[in-house]
Amino acid sequence: MPSPPIPPWQQVPRHLRLSYWELGEEHKARRRSALEQEAEGLAADPAAAIMGYSRLPDAFGGRLVNGDLAATLLPTLAANPTQGYEALEDSECRAVVSMNQVGKLLRDRALDLAARDPVLILMGGQATGKTTGALALGHTFGAILDAPHTDPDAMRFLIRRVRPMGNEVHVAYTDRTPAGALRAMLDRSEREGRYVPLDRMARTHAQAPYTFLNLGSQIGRDLVLYHIQADEGEGSRMAEGREALEQISRRPKPAARELANRLQGAYLTLLRTQTDDPQAWYSRDVLAGLNRSLDPWRRGEADRLLRRICQAMAQRSPEGGPGAPAGKP
Repeated sequence: MPSPPIPPWQQVPRHLRLSYWELGEEHKARRRSALEQEAEGLAADPAAAIMGYSRLPDAFGGRLVNGDLAATLLPTLAANPTQGYEALEDSECRAVVSMNQVGKLLRDRALDLAARDPVLILMGGQATGKTTGALALGHTFGAILDAPHTDPDAMRFLIRRVRPMGNEVHVAYTDRTPAGALRAMLDRSEREGRYVPLDRMARTHAQAPYTFLNLGSQIGRDLVLYHIQADEGEGSRMAEGREALEQISRRPKPAARELANRLQGAYLTLLRTQTDDPQAWYSRDVLAGLNRSLDPWRRGEADRLLRRICQAMAQRSPEGGPGAPAGKP
């Protein structure tokens, strides 16, 4: 079977790709305006939005709901995912308001499709394996809601939204070490052009265990809880029900600031490694965007390391094909 064509955005050499944050103000404004118009169009035509989403390969006909997947319906984002997702992070971009409306439409449609079948809610920090699990379990549940879901009030609302329909609710908290999540996120960025600012990743990873523990008072016949711990290179372990709650209750739960320090330290270590190992290089636009989320006293070193990486990429880029890591044919 022939390999799928390489998307145009991946054909740009990795050391030449620009982050949205590096564009001029006029260029950024055009990008935001295009996304806002496209998102408003989706929200204004629910039937077309639902149909378009249900046709996406990983949506299981609309029964799996993932906001990042829904964002690929925006042509401007699909043309350059890294810049598109970054633009959605910009506080001046109003497209997120319309996309939140679309997300609710997709959620309600998925629950309608589920009928009385069990519903799986995935939660946890970014890059912990939620979407991988969702794709593996897509045919097992009537609907799968895939997002961090680390806000306790929003989680309680979501469970109340599902329970009156008579569905069993299964909540799976997926977990990974900060360093493991960082590497998984960067590996994903090579495929999808999507990364997560390190400060936001730290907040969701820190909040997730508390949100999960808050569900303990609701556990019962129609609410089942799981904790899935991903062990890099060793598979995963799963605990269920009270065992899962006790497991999370006993373990240390670092604050967001401590997790941010760990993530930033692991990221700088990775950048230092990349200067010497071409097999570990990641795309310039992703790294430039991540550098913005570092503490100011770390950012200078990260920017210097990124320049060295790009110089090395430029020297070796003729050896690699479009979109492939420098040095890899």
